[in-house]
Amino acid sequence: MLDEGSPRRDGGAADASDVGGLALPFAALVVLTWMLLVLGALVRAHEAGLACPDWPLCFGEFVPDMNLKVAFEWGHRVVAGGVSLIFATLAVLIWRRTGPGDPIRRLIVIAAAALVVQIVLGALTVWELLASWTVTSHLLTGNAIAAAFLWTALTLRDRRITAPPPAPTTPLMRHWLAATLVLLFLQMLLGGLVSSRYAGLSCPEWPTCNGGFWFPSWRGPVGLHLLHRMNGYALLAAFMGLAVVCRDVGRLSTLTRVALALAIAQVIVGIANVLTGLPVEVTGLHSALAAALVLTGTAAAREAWGR
Repeated sequence: MLDEGSPRRDGGAADASDVGGLALPFAALVVLTWMLLVLGALVRAHEAGLACPDWPLCFGEFVPDMNLKVAFEWGHRVVAGGVSLIFATLAVLIWRRTGPGDPIRRLIVIAAAALVVQIVLGALTVWELLASWTVTSHLLTGNAIAAAFLWTALTLRDRRITAPPPAPTTPLMRHWLAATLVLLFLQMLLGGLVSSRYAGLSCPEWPTCNGGFWFPSWRGPVGLHLLHRMNGYALLAAFMGLAVVCRDVGRLSTLTRVALALAIAQVIVGIANVLTGLPVEVTGLHSALAAALVLTGTAAAREAWGR
């Protein structure tokens, strides 16, 4: 005879409140992962990506001699290791409290697979001397991990409390949201390429690009920078439209308004980043807003489809 809150031992699902109690620790893991993404951007902004020229050690040591750049890169690795260990602990607890076929196990497997890929990409980023494809893939996978963690945290929350059912959505809302998320993915991809190919100041002015010309070239770093700008404008317009079409849809309305506010702030900070010559602080804020926008989009996607 099992107590009400104890795990099932017959292969069935555990009591919802039992596994739901891990919602808060998983939410804390989401915040820590967001901070890790920002720290990674600061490593890049300080040109510290190869401050530790080997991996997994740093100058052949677990704790190397420190200067500012080494501290950023080594600290990034330490925080990443902490995220991995915390996730592994929570994953084991969730696995023990759920049964075969429980959907939350699939989320854990997806997050674990993404984390393994991210670790490999982190090593390749060093071994390949900050090759553009490794840096960009590392950025995209890091955001995917944060999204998977958030989706898991929200699922755990819904098992801990009785969540109201999501408001019904129309095909227009879902299609618009899907298109907006595609643009967001493209913007993250382009942003990673702009950073890794050092194209951030290829257009050193705004709203024009170079010497008063709006579109001096679509080739090389200038073309890449312009694509990032144009997609950013399209993404902002998409978030504006999304906030309008979802304005009366409960929590989805709130999430789309928050996303629009983040998108507006992101455009403003992006412009400031160019006009001020890519200072570290503004670059870090730009990355922080981007990661927050991904998380907000993830929550909106779950509200529209996942529940």
